Amino acid sequence: MENDLNTESSSVFPLQSSSETLFSIQLLDFKTSFLEALEELRMRREAETQYEEQIGKIIVEIQELKWQKESLQNQKETLVKQHKEAMAVFKKQFQMKMCALEEEKGKFQLATEIKEKEIEGLKETLKTLQVSNYSLQKKMSEMVRKLHSIYSPIYITT
Repeated sequence: MENDLNTESSSVFPLQSSSETLFSIQLLDFKTSFLEALEELRMRREAETQYEEQIGKIIVEIQELKWQKESLQNQKETLVKQHKEAMAVFKKQFQMKMCALEEEKGKFQLATEIKEKEIEGLKETLKTLQVSNYSLQKKMSEMVRKLHSIYSPIYITT
């Protein structure tokens, strides 16, 4: 059987010299290395293409984010300005209300002082009237006593 294999192999593959065999092995090794290098180069180009696409997408996204940031900053500045204006209007309205309340408070204080003076005056008038009433009652009782003293003897005699 071994002879059959040797004969078959020699008939299919003619025997080559060792230098030719070495050259064939080197050629096969070169082809393999070359194919590997080509495959690596193809994979690298695909990766570079993907990276470039990703970088492009990232650049577009960064630009959009910058625009959004600018837009938000503008909105913020507008809102801050509106807030300041609204606060200024509110402060003015508040100050006007405070002035009106201060004026009203002053009027009420003045009215209160006037009423207190009137009450004090009425109290003094009342005291004066009470004193006057007391003195009038006293005079009237004296007059009544005098009358009684004058007219009593007359009624007694009659």
